[in-house]
Amino acid sequence: MIGRLKDIWIPKNKSVPRGVVSCALLATLFCSCATPAPPPSPLPPPLPPPISEETLRPVERPKIEITDLSEIASPDRKTVTVTGTLVNRGSGPTREVYVHVEALDKDGAVVVSADSDPSTETVQPGGTGTFSVMFENRPGIDRYHVEAISR
Repeated sequence: MIGRLKDIWIPKNKSVPRGVVSCALLATLFCSCATPAPPPSPLPPPLPPPISEETLRPVERPKIEITDLSEIASPDRKTVTVTGTLVNRGSGPTREVYVHVEALDKDGAVVVSADSDPSTETVQPGGTGTFSVMFENRPGIDRYHVEAISR
């Protein structure tokens, strides 16, 4: 087989030592059989951040109770002012308080209603505030329904 390769690779009128041909043949065979280098291994994923505990504060919410409700008629009896005290029985302060007053007849139907302007007065837990709502005085008013809404 070496003789055949010799005839193919080397022109007939040139002479090449047999050892050179053998080395060239062995080098060719060796290079063609070598395994390719493995691809580089991927980088490991980044480590997750460390886990730590934190103390959560309890949710603080106001809880408004209405006390000392009273009505005051104007001297000409055309308007009525309903006043009262707001007590914060919750665990958080108020930011805004809206008061809605409905004047009801004997059957519980609404005769007239009015809303207060939002109070920006902060009422701390255990603290108090006041409200005042004025509306037209109408005959047939028997009682009042008052709601306070706070945030």
